[in-house]
Amino acid sequence: MHLRHAGAFTLTIPEPFDFTLTVAKPAGWPWSTPKEVFENNTLWTGVRIRDIPVGLVMNAKKNHVSVRAYTVSPLEKEERDDLRDMIGAGLGADEDLTGFYRFAQDDPVLKKVTADLAGMRIGLLDDVFGGVILAILLQMAPIGRSEQMMDKVLEHFGTTVSFDGKEVILWPRAEEIAALDPAILRKEAVLGYRAERLVKAAQYSAAHPISLRQLATIPEDEAMKVLTAIPGIGRYSAAILFGQSTPPIDAWSVVIMSELYEGKTPENSRSEIERVQQALSERWGTWSWLAFAYILNDIPTLAEIYPLSRVR
Repeated sequence: MHLRHAGAFTLTIPEPFDFTLTVAKPAGWPWSTPKEVFENNTLWTGVRIRDIPVGLVMNAKKNHVSVRAYTVSPLEKEERDDLRDMIGAGLGADEDLTGFYRFAQDDPVLKKVTADLAGMRIGLLDDVFGGVILAILLQMAPIGRSEQMMDKVLEHFGTTVSFDGKEVILWPRAEEIAALDPAILRKEAVLGYRAERLVKAAQYSAAHPISLRQLATIPEDEAMKVLTAIPGIGRYSAAILFGQSTPPIDAWSVVIMSELYEGKTPENSRSEIERVQQALSERWGTWSWLAFAYILNDIPTLAEIYPLSRVR
């Protein structure tokens, strides 16, 4: 799909703000899709506004982000306003980074990572089904296997858009995956048992549209109930989609967090997940998702100070 019509606007993100750290995080987390392009401090990516594919070219001078949006035809005013709001949320404009940095000063690990990654905002991009795909493909799989499955899903079922001389692949729509026979996903995207899980999640998502920006306006427990109603999405996956005071600890990260905060490597990592998650949630409170994300994105530097067994 070639996107010809271009519109432009500028967003001002509260300081501190580092554009590169925000859209191209050190841990390799994509801003919108794994098939976006980041070169020379410019991001070529894409989103959907009310099911309309939008190609984006973004770069920044300090905290002023220039956005060029490409579509097949001009967006209506309401759609343009929604796009601005979505990108602002995706760039973390509403995050209280200053408050988090004050909190971090009393925690040696957080003090280190916030100094290393100053200005990195996590953001909350409102693409629930893209997050559902990511969460399901990360479950019980090494990162290499997860990346293989993501590549296949995007290659065979994503939406390819071209604009400004680049190609970007958007996550599939829930409606498209919902209509598939799981056998096709098993064959084309090598998903194994996750094929049925993903189709059921897509069918539910298509019938029950969810907005992360709307969930952010209600109590966290209620928001988590909405997300865990999606088939295949438990508390861990919901925390990936909508992290707040519950860090998404798994069998790998529980080792990292135990070594950082308890100075020991758990003998049975899976049995320690719930205990460590609860301890960190109590320690970090409402800053849990920011704290967790900052640590994961600064592990190579932390490994120079702390004996992290899973990094060496």
